[in-house]
Amino acid sequence: MSKKDSNSYDILKEAAIVREQQQGPVDPIVEARNMISQSILTNVLLALSDCGFYEYLREKGRFKVSEAAKALDADETTMEHLMNYLTGCGAFEVQGDEFIPTEKGQRYFNAYTRGVLNIYPGAYKRVLTDLTDILAKKRPLDDPYFDRSTRHAAAGTAYATCAFTIPKVLDTLQNHGVECVLDLGCGTGDFLMQLLRLNPEISGVGVDMSKEALSQANGNSKNFELENRLSFYQAEVGAEDLPLSAEEVEKVDFITAMYMLHEFGRDGRDAIIKVIKSLQAQFKGKNLLAIEVEDFDAFNPGGAPLKHFGRLDYRLIHYLSRQGLPRTQDDWHGIFKESGCKIIEPGVRAGGSFIYIAQL
Repeated sequence: MSKKDSNSYDILKEAAIVREQQQGPVDPIVEARNMISQSILTNVLLALSDCGFYEYLREKGRFKVSEAAKALDADETTMEHLMNYLTGCGAFEVQGDEFIPTEKGQRYFNAYTRGVLNIYPGAYKRVLTDLTDILAKKRPLDDPYFDRSTRHAAAGTAYATCAFTIPKVLDTLQNHGVECVLDLGCGTGDFLMQLLRLNPEISGVGVDMSKEALSQANGNSKNFELENRLSFYQAEVGAEDLPLSAEEVEKVDFITAMYMLHEFGRDGRDAIIKVIKSLQAQFKGKNLLAIEVEDFDAFNPGGAPLKHFGRLDYRLIHYLSRQGLPRTQDDWHGIFKESGCKIIEPGVRAGGSFIYIAQL
């Protein structure tokens, strides 16, 4: 069949195929409807995340639509329809004119769910919704139109890692007696603030390219009364020496790079080595803690059946967004050694990620 005729097919035959598939163990009608419902649900929850509803719900616990819409400056009619939809999905129950989250709803409105919503349909909305144009070669992948939303990506990473991954990093740092941490690609500073709030004797420095993110980071540090132990700088990692004073460079004993080093891999493996060497030149002898997602072989996953396709999603989105792809443990070990580093920790598992420590 030619491309021109690709929308022409035997509708009678197609209908018969559907009926035949319904005799199998999984009803394709139910599967398709659930697929669409999940897609709609993710967009509803992301919109609520963006408008501040998560914080509002955490504060109030139960609410009236009219009051929530007013507090969030949201369209009341639209919010009413969204709440009715979520109630039908089992996320809320209604008592009088108040909505109360169910146990299922509480899972929808937790930090991890919010994190993956921000990372995928939030940060990569355009590349996901316009895949047809990419596949049809109407738009190239390197079109700036497809650039991710850094705001969503930073927030999503903070939310998705705060319950499981970051606690592992915090434990690792505490076990090494850290006193001052430099966080590369710090975003809004969430990781450093968790670290400093749990450890009154530790100080921190954050570096990020985003002026917007750093503005929020400075505001958050004041809210938690951490401004005397925490400082932020706008800079691009790897381009040149980071804009820290000689005193700050001396004080730093650990540098953290969480889900960041692989991004330089978009320009090849040597680009990652170059960045690590540039850090080594400025922070010789300091420890570098990197956390990276474990590589995933889609053709030979092995082991028990997958509970979800998280690492598969991660790999695809990194290809589509022109970022460096995840790498194996052996590959990271080779990168650290070729950069002239001494491997201190070859890999502590943290969910689908590994925590590495190398001495620069």
